[in-house]
Amino acid sequence: MHKKILKRFDSLEKSKFGEEYNISKNHLHYLILNKKDFLNLKFSILGLLTNLILLKLSLISILICKIKRIKIANYFIVFPKSLGKYDNRSSYILKNFDLNNSLNIIRCVSFIDSICAYFKYPNVIFYLSFQYFNQSFFSKKVSFIEKYKMLHKTEKKNFLTIKKIFKFLKIKRFISIDDQRVIQMFLEVCKVLQISSFGYMHYKFSRFVVGIKYLCFDHFFVWSKYFKRKLIEVNKNYKYKKIFITGYPKKKINSLKQNKISLLYLVDLNLNFNEIRKIIKKIIYNKNIKLFVKLKPQLNINKKWITFCNDNKIKCFSDENLNYINFKYNIDYFIATISTAILESTLYKAMPIKLITKNDFADDLLKDKVVKKASNLRDILNIVKKKPSKKKINSIFVKVWGKKKYSSNNIKKILLSHIYI
Repeated sequence: MHKKILKRFDSLEKSKFGEEYNISKNHLHYLILNKKDFLNLKFSILGLLTNLILLKLSLISILICKIKRIKIANYFIVFPKSLGKYDNRSSYILKNFDLNNSLNIIRCVSFIDSICAYFKYPNVIFYLSFQYFNQSFFSKKVSFIEKYKMLHKTEKKNFLTIKKIFKFLKIKRFISIDDQRVIQMFLEVCKVLQISSFGYMHYKFSRFVVGIKYLCFDHFFVWSKYFKRKLIEVNKNYKYKKIFITGYPKKKINSLKQNKISLLYLVDLNLNFNEIRKIIKKIIYNKNIKLFVKLKPQLNINKKWITFCNDNKIKCFSDENLNYINFKYNIDYFIATISTAILESTLYKAMPIKLITKNDFADDLLKDKVVKKASNLRDILNIVKKKPSKKKINSIFVKVWGKKKYSSNNIKKILLSHIYI
């Protein structure tokens, strides 16, 4: 699936779109993938009013930053229904970062959560409010190429907007979660204005994530040597950049033994719901197995899964995080098709199982030998017929996470010595 999409992307990139399109090529890739565009291309009065409010609040924050002589910019994500909290995948960096001394650029699609974030954090500006007024609204159907060129035009305007803001504030440092939707645009601004950039990972690196294969952050935080290697595989220029290894996070493990074998299925994007549902229904007939389902935050198909789990009396988690689930239920196996969270299984002393489907996004995990392979129901049942081997789990753990533990003090030291001016 993804190999074919990437092949078409490479062909279009080579024949039609040169380096000047690098800041928007993630849009081209997503259009080929038939996903919804990143940009909101439908006009409404409510959308206009809410974005006007957010834009005015952003301008106030920019002036405050000018008065405070703030020279650091920080980009992070806020999810809807989170009361304005930043994405938990940023916490390992941002909990050691002084938000008071930075311009805090947030991405949030919810007006209510944006307002919550405005009062929760200092110096907040709303990236999507600027993007809203930079975008083109489609009044008629346009071709694939025309749509991409319109999206690229919007990204160029976003680039000019951020460039003006950074230049006005004389920004010297930029730190960001590696959000492929925007990082090339931000990095182009940093390149032009000679701003030192710092990125940190929040999901696995893949050649199918095209947003990270062009410009590089000057400094990058990764979880382990394994992920450093994966990053360089995607973008060889990172061999010449400063990469910090943060270490693996320590998890609380419930030592209480369960008689039944516990499986946690991680719901992914781009999967065949009916195909997976059939497999799960057959697994729950096994009396020795206790199956749980973990939904992906903000995923539109969650309602289908919730209904399915309720009908089949399967414990389903939507807002609960992996720490809570594993400590309470002591999971033995993680099962997924492409979810990054499958690599977290060994942190909880659980065995990862990669379910093979037409979606080949994470097939590199098989090549790396960091997951168990299951092509069908029979494979799954053969793997989970007994509790996983602690020795095999530890072998995968060391391969993925290494031996270095995460330390807040180490992160603080790096931030103090490299970011604060």
